[in-house]
Amino acid sequence: MKRTFLLIILFTAIHVQAQHKAVQFGFGGGVNTGWFATGVEQYNNNGVHFGGSWGFVTDVFLMEGLSFTTGFNVVYLNGSMSMRYLSDSTPGEIERKFKTKYLEVPFIITMKTKKIKDKVRIYGQVGFGLGFLLSAKAKDSFTSEDGILSSGTENIYDELAFTRESLILGMGIEIPVFGSSFIRTGFRFDNGFVNVLKGNNPRYPKIKNNGRNNFIEFRTAFIF
Repeated sequence: MKRTFLLIILFTAIHVQAQHKAVQFGFGGGVNTGWFATGVEQYNNNGVHFGGSWGFVTDVFLMEGLSFTTGFNVVYLNGSMSMRYLSDSTPGEIERKFKTKYLEVPFIITMKTKKIKDKVRIYGQVGFGLGFLLSAKAKDSFTSEDGILSSGTENIYDELAFTRESLILGMGIEIPVFGSSFIRTGFRFDNGFVNVLKGNNPRYPKIKNNGRNNFIEFRTAFIF
């Protein structure tokens, strides 16, 4: 009788495990709009710019409807800023268009509703993103106080911080495909909260360069 009871428990555990995998993997990508935020008076955001991302996803299920989501994403994050500047001893204003690429590792808690009419689930996410700078280029347009315009493209990898830390918030829906696999699609807000610009402004040596790059992304992932 005791052996039969143990076999029933073991069979039930195997059955539950088959229905709800402890770990699931996937891959996905998205398109984003990026911009800069700053707290320095001489610096201004110059609008949003499009970018994208691709990567791999790992869901570690803590309980039904709650999972720890991680993996990695290669993020192409763009934006632009304008600031008072000094170029070759000539005062003026510079508009800098940033083109950066990061390897971001997310640490996210994903919360899901039960299936709605045995179909989709609604999910919400909150977590932390740690990005590592892979490349950084800029297209500069400098206008002197005399009205002379000059422009050029340069590598600015050494002018940006190696890491980028951010708060991640997301929401969307999960659509079942077959078995335990599903498509997760929705929006993600990735809010950088640490200054990513190094050094001081050459025109105002006491002012430290200041900018936090953020983005909103529409993202889709296939998890199997």
